[in-house]
Amino acid sequence: MHSLKTFFLLLALTFSPQLFSQNIYSDVSTVSGFDPTHTITGAFGVSNFGTGQAFIDVNKDGFQDIVVTDQVGSNELYLNQGDGSFLLSVTHQDIALTNGLCKGVSVADYDNDGWDDLYLSCMGTDHLFKNVNGVSFLDVSVAAGITNPYNSQASAWADINHDGWLDVYSINYDRGSIDANNNGGIASDPVPDAFYLSNGDGTFTDIIAMFDSVNTLKPNLAVTFFDYDNDGDQDLYVITDKNKENVLWRNDGPATSNCGTAWCFTDVSVATATNSQVFGMGIATGDIDNDGDYDLFFSSIGEQKLLISQVSQGSETFVDVSNSSALSLGSVGWATLFFDYDNDAWIDAYIATHDDTQALSDTLFRNKADGTFENMNAVSGTSNLIKSEGAAHGDFDNDGKIDIVLANVGTDYQLFKNNSVNANNWVKIKLNGGNNINANAIGSKVVLTTSDNISQIRTVTSGSSRGAGNELTLHFGLGTATIDSLQIIWSSGIVQNIGTVTTNQLHTYNYVDYDAVFTNGFE
Repeated sequence: MHSLKTFFLLLALTFSPQLFSQNIYSDVSTVSGFDPTHTITGAFGVSNFGTGQAFIDVNKDGFQDIVVTDQVGSNELYLNQGDGSFLLSVTHQDIALTNGLCKGVSVADYDNDGWDDLYLSCMGTDHLFKNVNGVSFLDVSVAAGITNPYNSQASAWADINHDGWLDVYSINYDRGSIDANNNGGIASDPVPDAFYLSNGDGTFTDIIAMFDSVNTLKPNLAVTFFDYDNDGDQDLYVITDKNKENVLWRNDGPATSNCGTAWCFTDVSVATATNSQVFGMGIATGDIDNDGDYDLFFSSIGEQKLLISQVSQGSETFVDVSNSSALSLGSVGWATLFFDYDNDAWIDAYIATHDDTQALSDTLFRNKADGTFENMNAVSGTSNLIKSEGAAHGDFDNDGKIDIVLANVGTDYQLFKNNSVNANNWVKIKLNGGNNINANAIGSKVVLTTSDNISQIRTVTSGSSRGAGNELTLHFGLGTATIDSLQIIWSSGIVQNIGTVTTNQLHTYNYVDYDAVFTNGFE
C-alpha cells in the first residue's frame, strides 16, 4: 500500500513545490517498520468508515507501542523497539479478529492490575482485551459483560462515580448488519449506545437505560469524557452525525428519584449551547486559550467547529468562534486533535479529512495565542490526498515532541515524526493511581504555571479524536520558560502541590492518600 501513498505524495509535490520544503513532520512509516494496511469491503456504508489507532505501552518498557484496527484483515500491535523502529508483534495475535469489521480502539487498565488493556469497537460485538503481563491479550468480553451487538464506532473511559474503577461508554451508529460475504450495510434504524458501569470485580453492568432514550438513539461517531464545568467529575460529550445535534451530559452524582437509577446524568446541551447540528465525526477537548477551562473542537462536512468554554468567565455556556478563529476548514472533516506541536505553551490543532485537494487535506493549525490559528498545511508534512479518517497523538521516540498516527481509510496507516527545531522547553507528566484512584489516574488533572505567568491544564483522558487512543502521559510545551509550580488534582479531589520541577524530561507521580501527602511534605 505504500506505493500508492508514494504516488500521492509525489503528485502533491508536483503541484505544490513548496509543500515539503520545510516540513514540520516527516512520514517515518516505512523506515520505522510501522506499515499496517487498512482494508474495507462492501458498498458505501457501515464497512466504509471507521478506523482505530491508539498509543499504548503494552509491556511497560517506557516506549509507546501502537495498535491499529482493520475491517477486513487482522488488527495489529506494533511494538516500539526504543530506537525509532517498530516490530509487528507475533505474540499478541488474540486481538487480530480477522474479518471482524473493527473500528475504534481505546486504552485503559480496566481491572487496575497495572497493565493497560484494550477496548475494540467492532461490528456485531465489541471486544475487551485484558493485557496479560505485557506478553499477550485475553478476550474477556463475555466474562466481563461487554455485549454491545451493534455498529459500534468508538469508546471512552472515566470513573464516573469515584469508586476507583473505570467505566466505559460505547457509541453506536446504527443497528448495522453483516451478510454471508461479510459485506457491511447500513440498517438505519437507531439503537441505543452502551454505558458499562464497573462492578469493581472486572465485570460491568450496562446502565444506558437510565438515559433519556431520545438523545441516545442517534447515529453517533465520536465520544469523550471531560470535566466541562470544573466541578471535579467527568461529564460526557457525544458527537452525532446527520445534523441530529450533539449531546453534552452533565455528571450530577448519585441517582435521585428524578434522575437515573445507578447515577445521574443531565442533558445540558441546549443550556450550554453545545447542541450543534453537524455531521459530527471527530472530537478534541483542550484549553486553547489557557484560561483554565476546556474548549471543544469537532469536525463536520464543509465546516469545523471550535466552541470556547465560558466557565472561567462565570458561565457554563460555550461560544462558537469557528470562523473568527480561522479554524474552520471547508472540508469533509473526521478526526480532530489538540496538542502543542511546537512546545510554545499554546495548544495547536489538527484535523484529518476526506478531501483530495491540497487546500482541504489533512491540516495542522498553529495556535497564535491571540484566539486565532494559522493554517500550516504548506509546511506541516502531514497532508495527503488520500481519504483520512482517524488520528491519535503521542511521543513515540520520547524526545518531548508530539508525533501523530494517521489512518487512511481503505489504504494504510502513517506515522509522522515531529521534527520541530526550536529552543522551547517541555515536560511530560505520568500519573499512576492507587487506593480509590483508578490505575491510569484517568480524570486526574495537572495545573502547571511557568515563569512567564502562563498557566496550563491537562487531564488524563482515554477516548476522543475519532476511534482513537491518545497517549495517556500528559505533555506540556513551555516556550522558553521554566516551571514555577506544578499541581496535581487527583480524581478523588485531593490536591497535591509539587512545586518547581525540572524541564525537558518525564516526571512520574504516584497517588498517595491524604495523610501521606503531609507526611511527605507536600502542601
